[in-house]
Amino acid sequence: MRLCELFARVPVLGSLPVPEADIRRIEYDSRKAEAGCLFVCLVGARSDGHNYAKAAYGQGCRAFLVSREVDLPPDAVVIRVEDTRQTLAVISAEFYGRPADRLHIIGITGTKGKSSTTYYLKYIFDEYLAAKGEKPSGVVGGIETYDGVEKFESHLTTPEPLDLERHFANGVSTDMRYLTMEVSSQALKYDRVKNVEFAAAVFLNIGSDHISPIEHPDFEDYFNSKLRIFPQAAAACVNLDADHVDRVLEAAEVCPRKITFSQKDPSATIFGYQIQKKGGDIVFRVKTPRYNREFRLTMPGLFNVENALAAIAVCQGLNIPERCIYVGLMKARVPGRMEVYNNADNNVIAIVDYAHNRMSFETLFRSVQAEYPGR
Repeated sequence: MRLCELFARVPVLGSLPVPEADIRRIEYDSRKAEAGCLFVCLVGARSDGHNYAKAAYGQGCRAFLVSREVDLPPDAVVIRVEDTRQTLAVISAEFYGRPADRLHIIGITGTKGKSSTTYYLKYIFDEYLAAKGEKPSGVVGGIETYDGVEKFESHLTTPEPLDLERHFANGVSTDMRYLTMEVSSQALKYDRVKNVEFAAAVFLNIGSDHISPIEHPDFEDYFNSKLRIFPQAAAACVNLDADHVDRVLEAAEVCPRKITFSQKDPSATIFGYQIQKKGGDIVFRVKTPRYNREFRLTMPGLFNVENALAAIAVCQGLNIPERCIYVGLMKARVPGRMEVYNNADNNVIAIVDYAHNRMSFETLFRSVQAEYPGR
């Protein structure tokens, strides 16, 4: 692709036009830079890509995207913009042919529950797609990435735009229809998903975790970062039981459609009630504009009802049949989340759960106390 085509939608600083030079790849890791690639100098909390521009040049790279001056030899093509992170989101989409436009992408944000909700939706979508003879849905999150071509254990909740657009392009190339992804506060703050239009954006909850010098300096920065998901969504799915829900609902007003869910407020679009433990299952009723029926989760964790209601809210917006929702939720399993193991006579029960922040940890223990009294 020619650089001038890649930057057709990007405001470039300076009077010189973007040259017509061809590039084969875009890179933000200097170790992978080579001849024929554009090296993007990303600025983050821990590092500044401008400091690695010379290393990229030494490996043969001759095109650079910067937001400040860099000392490079005169044969280097240097394109300067206000913000390399925002620009990376735009040019990554252009480089891969704007694949997100041809997918139904669901974005899920919240302090806890993102991974479980993502898998609940994947099980539901896959049930629906299998019935139509279509291929499974995709998932991008903190546990696993599957895009129809690549499948691997994830190490970042939300990838950088270049990697994300590659996953979207892989999905399109394999005729994928739905892709569900976790959207972290860092991804929203640093514009990793700036160029993504969501069919639905889910706001699960907000806690006081992730406040630190390398994440968010205070709660307001964290909360405002989370709220940035709504301007990019066709539908907002909001948990009415979340703290600060009035601010969440106000931010969600920008969405053309709003779907609410709750275990406390019967006026919610999706209302869950009569929640009880039956054997090893969790059974609950759900009232929606389309039906009022019982659902069943076969993995423990009373808190997972919240995640199930979020998934049902998304399905309400996408008109997924209730049978597929019921079967998908009943089959759903989430790696590393509420995995139960017991010995032959059931005297010992062990639960594996990746509760990686205070809010998740406290919720897990409250639920275990309620579900396994006296154990």
